[in-house]
Amino acid sequence: MRGRGGFKDLRVDVSSGSSGKKSTDVPSFDIRDTCFIHKDIAFHSKGVEMKDSTKTFVVDPKELKLGEIIGRGASSYVQRAKHVPTNTLIALKTINICDKGRRHQLKKEVRALHDAKCPNLIGFYGAFYREGTISIALEYMDGGSLANVIHQLGSVPESALANITFQILWGLAYLKTQSRVHRDLKPSNLLINSKGQIKLSDFGLSSELKNSIAMCATFVGTFKYMSPERVLNKPYSYASDIWAMGVLLIECATGRFPYDTKDSSYIDTVQTILESPAPSLPRRDGFTSEFHQFVKQCVRKNPDERLPADILLGSPWLRKHGAVNVESSIRNVRRWIESL
Repeated sequence: MRGRGGFKDLRVDVSSGSSGKKSTDVPSFDIRDTCFIHKDIAFHSKGVEMKDSTKTFVVDPKELKLGEIIGRGASSYVQRAKHVPTNTLIALKTINICDKGRRHQLKKEVRALHDAKCPNLIGFYGAFYREGTISIALEYMDGGSLANVIHQLGSVPESALANITFQILWGLAYLKTQSRVHRDLKPSNLLINSKGQIKLSDFGLSSELKNSIAMCATFVGTFKYMSPERVLNKPYSYASDIWAMGVLLIECATGRFPYDTKDSSYIDTVQTILESPAPSLPRRDGFTSEFHQFVKQCVRKNPDERLPADILLGSPWLRKHGAVNVESSIRNVRRWIESL
């Protein structure tokens, strides 16, 4: 049942024989399992397999003890769970796959998680199919998101924020080596744990750039953090993630979104982004000159003038606050957490 270029997009009960002759290209499953197959990726009731990978990620839902729901989206929700045999806490993201477009996005999300090899990207344990949904088992971050931190504390001290930023940049620099942009960088997609680790999440929106010329031209992500070129639907690449990071840094440092968008419509917000000067830190709040300069380098209106992640990793602002490598930045964030 394999179509040109990959597995045929269908859901089959292998035990029923309704899918016809079993192809050697299709991953082997227990004959009692119900599967969901989408091109080169196959989900069954205990795991996920990919055509071009020798890895098999096995998650048996019978071994999970489900807890409370900790987040909701338009077509998904996330709940805390425990893998009983290993006593491991996980975040279980369950997604309805009735929508064909959502199935394509799901495949991209699982592929990105599967391929990720970076300490600042959320960990992937596996996925399984059950009753019209796909559940993805992810690393559990006990501190929640940066959005939660801002809500609880009001703002993040500059020193801690510099070390958080180093880890964000490390994740973005890795994505660039994989020819990927995140496209939905915002506080709620940046997770933190009590160890001091910061991890990028929600790769369902990440987009692969085949080469340095290829650009993305789709409206994806939260529009408040969109760069001017994205708002105008112009070609963009890695620089759009840098803009979003600059905006969220201002929000984390001040506890306020840099644009006055309260009660504003989408059109009003877009006009503000396009017509207002680039956002900046308030001068009166005692931030260092290095921090002001760092933010300025992130939110230049011309994307060609924004510094890339690998260059920003060596900035004077980060060094000033001891963020010189991943280990030091984790250690410094952990110290800040312990001081709260």
